[in-house]
Amino acid sequence: MTLAGAVVISGVVALTITPMMSARILKRGNHSRFQIIVDTTFERLANFYERMVSGSLKYRPVTMLVVLVLLGLTGFMFMNTSSELAPEEDEGALFSLITAPSYATTDYTTLYTTQMRELTKDLPELKANFSIVGFGGQTNSGIALWAFKDWADRERSQKEIQQDIQARLSGIAGVEALVFAPPSLPGAGGGLPISLVIQSTSDSARVFEVAEKIKEEAQASGRFIVVQNSLAYNAQQVVVTVDRDRAAALNLPVSDVGTTLSLLVGSGSIAQFDRDSNSYDIIMQVPQEYRENPERLGDFFVRSATGEMVPLSAVITVSTDVSAAAIEQFNQLNSATISALPVPGVSTGDGLAVIEDIAQNTIPDGFFIEYSGQSRLEVEQGNTILIAFALAVVVIYLVLAAQFESFRDPLIIMMTVPLSIFGAILPLNLGLSTLNIYTQVGLITLIGLITKHGILMVEFANQQREEHGLSRVEAIVASAKVRLRPILMTTAAMALGVVPLIMAAGAGAAARYSMGLVIFTGLIIGTMFTLFVVPMFYTYISKARLVTEEDDHPGEQAQPAPAAE
Repeated sequence: MTLAGAVVISGVVALTITPMMSARILKRGNHSRFQIIVDTTFERLANFYERMVSGSLKYRPVTMLVVLVLLGLTGFMFMNTSSELAPEEDEGALFSLITAPSYATTDYTTLYTTQMRELTKDLPELKANFSIVGFGGQTNSGIALWAFKDWADRERSQKEIQQDIQARLSGIAGVEALVFAPPSLPGAGGGLPISLVIQSTSDSARVFEVAEKIKEEAQASGRFIVVQNSLAYNAQQVVVTVDRDRAAALNLPVSDVGTTLSLLVGSGSIAQFDRDSNSYDIIMQVPQEYRENPERLGDFFVRSATGEMVPLSAVITVSTDVSAAAIEQFNQLNSATISALPVPGVSTGDGLAVIEDIAQNTIPDGFFIEYSGQSRLEVEQGNTILIAFALAVVVIYLVLAAQFESFRDPLIIMMTVPLSIFGAILPLNLGLSTLNIYTQVGLITLIGLITKHGILMVEFANQQREEHGLSRVEAIVASAKVRLRPILMTTAAMALGVVPLIMAAGAGAAARYSMGLVIFTGLIIGTMFTLFVVPMFYTYISKARLVTEEDDHPGEQAQPAPAAE
């Protein structure tokens, strides 16, 4: 809406204010020295360009071959360019997900989160940092945040600071701490940037096995700093088995055994008391040394139905096992989420594609792949660029067809679009940026900007043919020479207009750089090819002979003037 509104306003200005200013400001008569130098330079350049265009039209098949090669390269680069939802912005903050062993208590996790803050408190860019233990309701997890000074007050970028912090935290052996930037877009979810869900109708144990295999292969690919499996069978579990026959022989109800164990280790509230107008729970619990060792549960006694005290060791057997901390479901199916943090230089789109390929070759029948978090948004919007691009091309073509009253001339003009896309995709393929929502906006904008060159050349060539009866080759060569200066001037104006986007720094710099890079390179490279490709297509596609007013009425003969009396 912003771009469309700006174009409409500029069009009104060009039709109203610009003619008035031209009549008032432009001077007639002697030209300044600077103007003479500029005019002479452009005249020489126009003469040189005229010779080049005339020479290229003698080898039109070669020019056509170059166009076909560029089209093929554009498609190849588009399919092999790194993609992501949005470039990582320097938001002045970093997060870390802290994962301790499953048996870790709050005290254990707090000990290491405090150590993390101590290791990073001397960062010169640090403004504030804090940590929260028990993130997600689990004592073995936590989250830490580092907030940095304003962009103008620090020399290092967020990415450089992230690598520094991750290197410092790698020496902490008690927990796993992964440092990552917050999502660049709101609503993209939290956590690691890549999230692929493995779901199945099988039980959770089978889902865990398949997900763990995918995790191991992804980690071995070398494309990720870490790969996590949200489903883990590492929660220690104590199983108390009651010998019912022996309990019955000792007149000991099994329900009393369960009630006693619940009161001893279950931390259940049995009553409340009031103090200072506040109500507090009364929680029964045996000392910690008994709760830390399940075998010592047998040291306690239970009163039987006959009043005798029976040791629990006489009727119970204690064993240990592991189980899943939580059974996950996604779309009502048992699931496990594979989350990953790609290494620097690997985009989220490339990382997701790697895990997808591994999953497709690993999952058995009855398993399915879904997406969550940022990856879900990235996959859902992946095809929108093609739809938007196709709609933009169709709309522009139909508008030009109405203006030119021809279906051929707009087709000649639209030949400039693929060449400008080649210029835009080239830096993305070289790794200067990625294919994301901002570069996609730049590509759509580029379509409208680059077609202006073709309009200038085709319109003037048609005028030359109508007014002077020139052939197609003569008309387009004359048009190319005359229109060279406005084409170069408008290209320079538009290209220089996006230079501030390329040189952007601070908040939102990555988004502005991505959009500016696509428009700048697409205009420069697209214009270079347009100056030779449009004349070639004009000689092929335009009508061999334009219809004039005389041709509209071929049966009418000129009437001789009446004789004078």
